[in-house]
Amino acid sequence: MIEWITNNIGTIIVGLIVLAIIAAVVIGMIRKRKNGKSTCGCGCANCPLSGDCHKK
Repeated sequence: MIEWITNNIGTIIVGLIVLAIIAAVVIGMIRKRKNGKSTCGCGCANCPLSGDCHKK
C-alpha cells in the first residue's frame, strides 16, 4: 500500500488540489445563493427570464 502511494504521490496531490478547487467553487455558489445573489445573470434587458428570476 505504501509503495502504491509513493509511486502515485504526484497524481494524488494534483487530484486533491483539483478537488479543493471544485469544493471552493461549489461552496462559493451556495453562499451566494443563500445571500440572495444569483448566478443566473438576470437583470439585463435582453434576458427573457429577467422578470422571473427574483420575484418579490
